[in-house]
Amino acid sequence: MRSEEDCPQNHRYLFCDTYLSDKGIELSQNDTIKRFINRDKDEFYQKYTTWKRESNEIIVFTMYAYADLKLNKKFDCIFNYDNPDEFVFEEFILTQSFYEGWARTETVDDGHKHLLVFRFENDIPKILFKLHKEETLKDSRPETYTKLGFCNQNNFEAIADNVKKYHLLKAKYGMEYWKYTDEEI
Repeated sequence: MRSEEDCPQNHRYLFCDTYLSDKGIELSQNDTIKRFINRDKDEFYQKYTTWKRESNEIIVFTMYAYADLKLNKKFDCIFNYDNPDEFVFEEFILTQSFYEGWARTETVDDGHKHLLVFRFENDIPKILFKLHKEETLKDSRPETYTKLGFCNQNNFEAIADNVKKYHLLKAKYGMEYWKYTDEEI
């Protein structure tokens, strides 16, 4: 278990590249029902398979989580991973988590991919609709697509500086960029 406090401030963000359309949600729910025919069905299973998306909710696919996070975790910043100068400060809350995209759980587990449901107080910020809209159970992302980060404002400056440095090093050194992370930019 890795707590958020154990994670360096500049890495405290979730990385996302896709959101599910209503059709994608229905396919995911039906797939979950099929996978769980002969398995125990807990409260998280029931909540997801009967869930109907509200207009202020979105379900996104996140890559490897930076720490173990519990449901009802609050965030307040969304940024464009390829251009961290494009960001939105808006409060939202993590309400559901699906480990590796199908096992419903009460946590987001460090080092794993997840489908996550976020609920906003008001409308979903437009920046989220720049993500690839997935309408299948497969990965249908185009070659070029928008990636977003989810974090909290108190960590955002350190995260943005780190992401900008990553992009500069990658542009300068290509796939060998990691050898130069101690370099001043």
